[in-house]
Amino acid sequence: MSLERIHDFRRTLQLAAAERRVPTAHGVGLFADSVPSVYDANYLSIETLGVDPNAVATEADATMEPYHHRRVILELGDDATAAALARHDYLRSTHLVFAHAREPDRLVDTSMVQEVEFDRLVPARTATTVAEPWGDDEIAAQLNEAKRLIMRAIATRFFAAVVGSEIAAYCEVRSDGRTAQIEDVEAVHAYRGRGLGRAIVQFALDEARRQHDVVFLEALADDWPRLLYAKLGFDVVGRRDFLTKFPHPSTRLRLRTPRLELRLPTVAELRRLFEVAQAGIHDPAEMPFGVAWTDHLDEGSFLAHFRIKLASTTPDDWSLPLVAFADGEPIGVQEIRGERFAERRSVDTGSWLGGAWQGRGLGTEMRAAVLELAFTGLGAEVATSGAIEGNPASLGVSRKLGYELVGAHTVSPRGVPVEHADLELRRERFRSPVPVELIGLAGLLELFGA
Repeated sequence: MSLERIHDFRRTLQLAAAERRVPTAHGVGLFADSVPSVYDANYLSIETLGVDPNAVATEADATMEPYHHRRVILELGDDATAAALARHDYLRSTHLVFAHAREPDRLVDTSMVQEVEFDRLVPARTATTVAEPWGDDEIAAQLNEAKRLIMRAIATRFFAAVVGSEIAAYCEVRSDGRTAQIEDVEAVHAYRGRGLGRAIVQFALDEARRQHDVVFLEALADDWPRLLYAKLGFDVVGRRDFLTKFPHPSTRLRLRTPRLELRLPTVAELRRLFEVAQAGIHDPAEMPFGVAWTDHLDEGSFLAHFRIKLASTTPDDWSLPLVAFADGEPIGVQEIRGERFAERRSVDTGSWLGGAWQGRGLGTEMRAAVLELAFTGLGAEVATSGAIEGNPASLGVSRKLGYELVGAHTVSPRGVPVEHADLELRRERFRSPVPVELIGLAGLLELFGA
């Protein structure tokens, strides 16, 4: 009975908290587009056992194109499906569902615990997120907003252990009036090991039991809190399997200029970028690129190009095909490449810009952004580029940024030889014409051999 109530509680909350619902043949996609980087708010939920894992993986790819990650939650736990999804590069994390069934083995002092407003917890929650290897202010803000989506969907109370005037630990209790869930139990790093986790869960449990006959929580199957919850009188009554395909770490990187943001795109954004390329990059009678890729535009090949670039990247030989966004829309590509970067400290760049956005100085802004990444962020000493005869716009950008002509060679993009100017910019000559903000680079330097 309690497990059925827990399933009903969870399902109702999930549907209420979602901003967008996409039914599929095997489940439902539950999405919150306002917090795209929060995995727990964007996933495919499967409520039945024995589903076709290949079909589920296909559905996840189709419904989650606007996101960098992929997540499937098997709400009832399913070993066979979970194992099969692992063959699609999903990583499994099992959550145990605990229902309160008996008295705690002992009671502890909870005098430091009090009910608080969510806003009082925000600084502690933000600091905890930023301290994570993957954390920054933006993902912290999204996680806090995701919590507000929960608060709007269900009655939620927050409790905190306060030491002096500081939040030392916190948790929440969600309620539908009959069933309560204790969730998001966290001790601030500086206060861990003091028993505050037990104190705050005990306090929350006492509060929840006053008005609810079913109280439950979840814990990772391979993490220590499950042992604490057993001591507090919780028994395992079920499980859920979380299958996640994590995005490339470089998706955390963002370069911002006054008018642009450069970052890795989602599949949905790549499809929009393909439409930009289709609309025209150059006069069809001319070919400004060393490879005539615009002569044979194909969406499948276009998407695969980006996928292969990232998949083949190593610290010794990497390529970062950043997409430039203006007002949230993709407008072009600014790629930066490094071969044996740790040894050579040299990068190469290439770019294109949709015809509708040319002639506004955005090409210069794009290139300045990746040069700032190269010289200031990665410690490069030299950047190379080039342009073939008949591409004055690219040469103009290079002149503005201080490149020097160091040679030439011949290319034949359409079977006719044309001269390609070889350009070089040394670190000491570079002065960015626009301010550039590098976000999310910390923790990524090893990916670039920096």
